[in-house]
Amino acid sequence: MFDFVHNNKTAVQVILGLISVGLVVGIGFSGYSAMGQGDDFLAKVGKSRITQRELAEAIGNQAVPDEMKPMVVEQLVRQQLLQEKARELRLSVPDSVLREAIATIPAFQVDGKFDAKRYQELLASQQMSPAQFESKVKQDIVLRQLMDGVMQTGFVSNAQMQRLNTLMGEKREVFAATLAPEQYLAQALVSDAEIKQYYDANLAQFKSPDMVKLEYVLFSQADLAAKQTVTDAEVQKYFDEHKADLAKEERKVSHILLTAGKEMKPDEKAKVRAQAEAILAEVKKNPAQFAALAKAKSQDPGSAANGGDLGYFAKGAMVKPFEDAAFKLAKGQISEVVETEFGFHILKLDDVKGASLADLKPKIEEKLKFEKAQAAFQAQSDKFSELVYQQADSLKAVADELKLTVKQSAWVTRKAAQDELLNNPKLLEAVFSDDVLKKKHNSEAIEIARGQLVSARVLEFKPTQTQPLADVSAQIADKLKLEKAGKLAAADGEAKLKALKSGAQLNLVWGEAQTLGRIAAPGVSEADLKAIFKVANKEQPDYVGSSVPGKGFVIYKVGKTIPAPALSPENKFKMDENLSKMYGQVEFSAYLESLKRDIKVQYSKQLSAKAAE
Repeated sequence: MFDFVHNNKTAVQVILGLISVGLVVGIGFSGYSAMGQGDDFLAKVGKSRITQRELAEAIGNQAVPDEMKPMVVEQLVRQQLLQEKARELRLSVPDSVLREAIATIPAFQVDGKFDAKRYQELLASQQMSPAQFESKVKQDIVLRQLMDGVMQTGFVSNAQMQRLNTLMGEKREVFAATLAPEQYLAQALVSDAEIKQYYDANLAQFKSPDMVKLEYVLFSQADLAAKQTVTDAEVQKYFDEHKADLAKEERKVSHILLTAGKEMKPDEKAKVRAQAEAILAEVKKNPAQFAALAKAKSQDPGSAANGGDLGYFAKGAMVKPFEDAAFKLAKGQISEVVETEFGFHILKLDDVKGASLADLKPKIEEKLKFEKAQAAFQAQSDKFSELVYQQADSLKAVADELKLTVKQSAWVTRKAAQDELLNNPKLLEAVFSDDVLKKKHNSEAIEIARGQLVSARVLEFKPTQTQPLADVSAQIADKLKLEKAGKLAAADGEAKLKALKSGAQLNLVWGEAQTLGRIAAPGVSEADLKAIFKVANKEQPDYVGSSVPGKGFVIYKVGKTIPAPALSPENKFKMDENLSKMYGQVEFSAYLESLKRDIKVQYSKQLSAKAAE
């Protein structure tokens, strides 16, 4: 609804504020279908109702997951709670404040000033009258006043900031020793009985899916292109017809520039032009001195040192007056004085080049082969489809007619094929259909990609079956051994941790020192991080550890404590600001809950059921 005022000044960002309908749109909630259908309301706030129509207007026409819809309604409930409270407090917005808020919206301004015509046109484009928009702005300003009145009460003392800085800034030096399951594999013995027991208890894991082997033909535009031939006459004809596009002319120009910006007064600019005319007269007397004069007198810092050389450029690369003059010159010719937004130029055309037929021949041949292949593919696609349908018991007819190769696949399941070409959902569905699988017919012609048609038939079918124990026993043994090794690592880790805590000296391989903060550290579990920071600060190291799924047991030697650095004035200001906002948000959430208790809120049955799921 308010896309055209998105991201504007704070004074009017209330239109898209925390609890406004605009935010619900902005954060991507959309579409409403099943929830609340048949109810007269989605929610009641006091005597006011939130209807499906209001929700639809708020969230637009996009689709959202069902689980997100109650959140959208909750935003509207919060907005309505604040509106009810604002009415109770008789909060209002003076016309002067409203006018100032609207006037400062850049979308309504022309040359930095409010423009009434633009204002009306933009509102009309959103199908909204000025009265409707101004009412909405007033409402959101009132709600922002109410929100700010609550959220700006957040206060943080110096002691709280110092305490938080001490906690969040403190770090611990730790060394880790990992007892990996692989270290215990030799001790992890698995019996045949255990393997059999696991196999019997998990038969579903060892069922192979339905599989087929296929033969198939591919009709490809790319293959057709490789077979096409192009004559020299065809290449010449194409070159002649498309020369302007293919051999785009480029010109090499040198220039002498005397700068004269737009801000220069007319009399000053006239003096610069006169200087340029004088240089032009010198150049015309002795054109061979152009480069030397450019070095001496040109005010273009990018080209003066190179004798004014600008290199090659095509049309569209330079400002129009410069380009027009450059493309009118003959090779070696010098222009009159040319005025652009940069000043006054004298141009000399050094060279002209464009791609020759010989340069472009490979590109043209490729282009013509593609066009011929495209035409052939379109012309023969129907033939391919007809043949695989009419000669449904074999692919030989279509292969012979269109000179295609019949290929065979490896085993293919309903979900995947080893050959990427066959790994197409529509094709996989077709080859497992009754017509192809049971009746042994060719599949229809299936477009697996642009310019690629495939038809396939089943050569062999292998139905789902449970793999014999003998085929999977090694796999089961590896799994069970790793599980047992993990348990052995955990047991040994617990024993070693206990010994270390008792003062024992163990020969463990410790990693390099890590410096950890209280916020999540990569590779360290939350429980271990908490335990590390619970260790008392003392001269002798202490130890913590735990089992890590898939990694065995990790022991941490906790070393020195690194105190938090002192708060700088800048960081203190940022912390104060962030904490005040956080406390303000907590206060505001509590305020909304109190409003819910004072103003009765009732949700529709369907909405309540959705929230409970």
